[in-house]
Amino acid sequence: MKKGWQRALAVVCDFKLFLYDMDEEEDSKPSVVVSQVIDMRDGAFSVSSVWPSDFIPARRKEMPRMFKVTASQLSAPSNRYSIPILADSENEKSEWVSVLSELHKILRKSHSRDRSVYVLKEAYDNNLPLIKTTQTAAIIEIIRIGYMKKIHQIELIPHGQMVAVISGRSHHVQLFPMSALDGRKTDIHKLAETKGCQTVTSGTVCQGAHTCLCVARKSQIFCYKLFQSKKISHRKFKELQIPTNVQWMGIFSEQLCVGFQSGFLRYPLRREGIPYRMLHSHDPTLSFIAHQPVDALCAIEISSIEYLLCFKSIGIYTDSRGLRSRPAELMWPATASYCCYNAPYLSVYSENAVDIIDVNSMEWIQTIPLKKVI
Repeated sequence: MKKGWQRALAVVCDFKLFLYDMDEEEDSKPSVVVSQVIDMRDGAFSVSSVWPSDFIPARRKEMPRMFKVTASQLSAPSNRYSIPILADSENEKSEWVSVLSELHKILRKSHSRDRSVYVLKEAYDNNLPLIKTTQTAAIIEIIRIGYMKKIHQIELIPHGQMVAVISGRSHHVQLFPMSALDGRKTDIHKLAETKGCQTVTSGTVCQGAHTCLCVARKSQIFCYKLFQSKKISHRKFKELQIPTNVQWMGIFSEQLCVGFQSGFLRYPLRREGIPYRMLHSHDPTLSFIAHQPVDALCAIEISSIEYLLCFKSIGIYTDSRGLRSRPAELMWPATASYCCYNAPYLSVYSENAVDIIDVNSMEWIQTIPLKKVI
């Protein structure tokens, strides 16, 4: 509101209100990316006219055409937020308020069960300005990662009782024992050849007998076995060359899965061998991915014969041969910046929300509105 009105297209579907930004020109088309999703299942949802007592900055002549939609927002303390909407006419405003109110009544009368997967708490304090620059976090009980100035990634390695951290201007990987999280003085183990790396992942090999750490530096990947007795030590057992820059890595079924622009590969870790394509070029229904390059976010092993490959704009189900396993894709409500998985739920992060999807049923379960802190 402080910067003026944003023209938008409003759509109601599945008891959700979708807002799509539009340019000011009359013949302009709406963006294909949703800018806001408001779920009527939200316990704080309401729709009402706007009154002068609402203290919404607007010209007096606009007030009769305005209404507001209210929902809960992830904030500390728990809070609500309202979106003021300016209709083209008073009649249109009345119709929107009536329709949304009636749908909300129908939803409440149906006693539809709350399908929320997560109830979140905001770990943010306005009195701690350094938190605003946080790029990654891992919550245990206490986090104390020594003296480092800037942390780019934290990887917890529970099987090896270690923490791997990418830090500093040089983007080196440093290893700490878990005891460092309790504030105890511990030795830092630095992996010298990891300078300039962008991401790490960890897992186990040899049926859980060994802890493995994989470090990506541009299109190179270094694979290490980690050991801890009195001190942490490591031994590199494999080095891989990827066709292009690595964007994501994960370890499952003793294979290293590597994501890069428009593709994923699986590399065997225990033995030598050629990588397996997780998105096969022989499937004509998947050729659009190569023609419209899109960043890789993560891959999920749904079963021994099915994977979900998550890109910035789409999720594709494939089988062990890299061919499509389901006829439909997952389309994110907004451009995704990050994904994480806690079976069977996929959390898809975008600028204004986290969307929760059941990867088995492909159902969009929950939307969590986020407050921008940066």
